[in-house]
Amino acid sequence: EGAHVDFALENAPTGFEGIPLRVFTTRPDTLFGATFMVVAPEHPLVDAVLGVTHTQSDHDTVARYVEMARNRSDIERQESKDKTGVPLGVSAINPVTGEPIPVWVADYVLMGYGTGAIMAVPGQDERDWEFAETFGLPIVRTVRPPEDFDGKAYTGDGPAMNSGFLDGKSKEEAKSEIIDWLEKEGKGRRKVNYRLRDWLFSRQRYWGEPF
Repeated sequence: EGAHVDFALENAPTGFEGIPLRVFTTRPDTLFGATFMVVAPEHPLVDAVLGVTHTQSDHDTVARYVEMARNRSDIERQESKDKTGVPLGVSAINPVTGEPIPVWVADYVLMGYGTGAIMAVPGQDERDWEFAETFGLPIVRTVRPPEDFDGKAYTGDGPAMNSGFLDGKSKEEAKSEIIDWLEKEGKGRRKVNYRLRDWLFSRQRYWGEPF
């Protein structure tokens, strides 16, 4: 249970003018902490970017990375400890802050889950934190951790912080209120997603090594 959230794109490539970048998130209450976005190498936005040459070096860098990532299996991409990615040269607008945030392509996001794009909230997600640390991207905590917490990404529950009108609210209160706001503003809507995989793939993984 969560929400679809639409991020308007700045300097969108041909074919994506006026089309938002849509994500599905189970934690829309952390939206104020979304400091960058990541799309899967197979996402249509990537092909649109590759169809327009901004600068030759940027184009070539994205093309080389995408070719490498698409040649790796989903399992290899999920199990890899190394965080890799390249910026697409496109910005998205965080719908609650109005601030532009960069869009990256990285192989830890899979096209088969959700929309193939994520809003990255490094303060509350370990993979996003590692990616942000690797590439020097901003980190904003949106859930207050316990006083004795001395880790990096905090994935537990707590009152909202650095989140404007959500500050001080519990996870469920903040989640309900931000979805109401997104629907009122026409920037998102409630959504239930089911993480179903093909039954044969699931059976292979349960009984032994995948084909």
